Amino acid sequence: SGGWTCTTSTNLTVSGSGATVTMTSASAKTFAGGSFNWGAITLNQGGLGRLTISGSNTFANISNSYNATAATSIRFTSGTTQTVTSFTATGSSGKVLTIDSTTPGTAATLSKASGTVSVSYLSIQDSTATGGATWNALDSTNVSGNTRWVITAPVVTSKFFLVM
Repeated sequence: SGGWTCTTSTNLTVSGSGATVTMTSASAKTFAGGSFNWGAITLNQGGLGRLTISGSNTFANISNSYNATAATSIRFTSGTTQTVTSFTATGSSGKVLTIDSTTPGTAATLSKASGTVSVSYLSIQDSTATGGATWNALDSTNVSGNTRWVITAPVVTSKFFLVM
């Protein structure tokens, strides 16, 4: 529940498709992936505690299933690159997902070869989106230090009542 550490990929075999590693701890947790290609694995932020992903890893997907419960965060080690086939880590209304790097002012990189990433309800800081894909964050907040994200601010709606 506190973390996953893989310091080397020697003698480690990841096979099959559709497997998910869900990090559910309510406390801070780390996925130390050993700069490994995790192939068809989805890494899922499934708990309240911030998930830190270290090493330059490759995943089928990075997701956030905790968005139905509350706000949470995914932090990437500054200077590393997470390469994904899909990126579905999103928040929901009132339950924003924070994405940032471990060192303020020094970005981490998310890379997807092509296509479009469309996520919503994020607060993004110190993140570089790259790899040829278009990275869209709808109803999201551009804190600072972001590159190649297309961030659309949340729409604020006001309700006025006329009293007669």
